[in-house]
Amino acid sequence: MQCCMAATALAVTAGSSASAQALVPPPISSRQTAPLRIKPQDLRVNTYLLDLAGPGAVVGVVGGGLLEQLWHKPSVWSHDAEGLAHRIGSRATQKAVQVSVRHGLASVMGYSTGYRPCGCRGLGRKVEHALLETFTDHRADGSRALSVPRIAGSYAGGLSRLAWEPYRNVSGVAVNTTLSFGFTAVFNIARELTGFAP
Repeated sequence: MQCCMAATALAVTAGSSASAQALVPPPISSRQTAPLRIKPQDLRVNTYLLDLAGPGAVVGVVGGGLLEQLWHKPSVWSHDAEGLAHRIGSRATQKAVQVSVRHGLASVMGYSTGYRPCGCRGLGRKVEHALLETFTDHRADGSRALSVPRIAGSYAGGLSRLAWEPYRNVSGVAVNTTLSFGFTAVFNIARELTGFAP
């Protein structure tokens, strides 16, 4: 009898400890999730992709192709959907070459590619800053240097169109590319004066 009572007591004790263990949540793992760390090269890749295929790039490529279609330039391409596709494709390839050369050289040279707003007051200081941002880049130490990547990228993109637009010539590309820096400067001045900083 004592034997049966002891066995019953053991069974009840084992059952209650098993049910108590079932109610206790499993221990929390000591391994925690590492904080998200963004590396400089990740930012560079994101900036490259944004410059290559972001909304501004798409609007510029498609808008430029539509303007060339309206002006019927180049005249050797038809004025129908096929001609528009050629014009947009030409501008898209130019953009890809320009952005790739610029970002590639900037990465090798350790230059930034982003626009840094002035945050200053006064028309003269804003205009001066906008012009500096047009023709210079920031080094890793924060100092400024002539924007060799931007200049090389712009001319490489312009010259790349010679491959599928043989009626273009080098001097015309050089003039157009040089004028594009003037348009960029005007855009940067407007950006500073309005506070628009995409």
